[in-house]
Amino acid sequence: MNKIVFIDDDTDIRATYELSMQMMFGELFEIVCLDVKPSLKEMMLTLDTIPDKVTYLIDEKLKHSGVATYTGSELVEQIRFIDTKIPIYMLTSYAGEIEQYFGDVEFVIDKNDWDSDEEEENLKKRFLRHINTYADIKSTQAKRFDELFEKSIFSTLSNDEIKEFDALNIGRSKALVDERLISEESLAELKAASDELDDIYNNLKTDNDE
Repeated sequence: MNKIVFIDDDTDIRATYELSMQMMFGELFEIVCLDVKPSLKEMMLTLDTIPDKVTYLIDEKLKHSGVATYTGSELVEQIRFIDTKIPIYMLTSYAGEIEQYFGDVEFVIDKNDWDSDEEEENLKKRFLRHINTYADIKSTQAKRFDELFEKSIFSTLSNDEIKEFDALNIGRSKALVDERLISEESLAELKAASDELDDIYNNLKTDNDE
């Protein structure tokens, strides 16, 4: 199931918003609420283990508990290096303080506005619109990645295609990278098997000709 990831360093806030988002989305998405890790690297490694992410909601004041050494904005910047398209929302009680980071997120959500039923419905519509757009983008990217990967097996990619292939591969999971490495090894085995079959075919053809 596709997952919405909520990150906050406060246990009570995580519990509150997990319930709120479960009521908002029902069975459409799994809500994954995460506590912070001490370093950005540890946090990014944790996020990397979660498959099928479609949205992030991140609190700006992640240092409040004294565990994290980074802000929500700094975490957003790291996520953007990995995935430039995934919807990210900044959740904060101090919306005016993070306008400078607005370009890295879809929009900033004031926690004080979330309690309104009308605002919740508006947020849901915006979330779903962004998530559906992201799904379309990922589907198109995945199709193009597969096309280039298949071409790389049977022919040579141009320099532009190699750059495109590498760009498409940046945001893909480690599992896929590992899978690709395995596939390259398997391709060598398949080529060897194919050569053997060619030899067998040629020998049979020679025998029939005689």
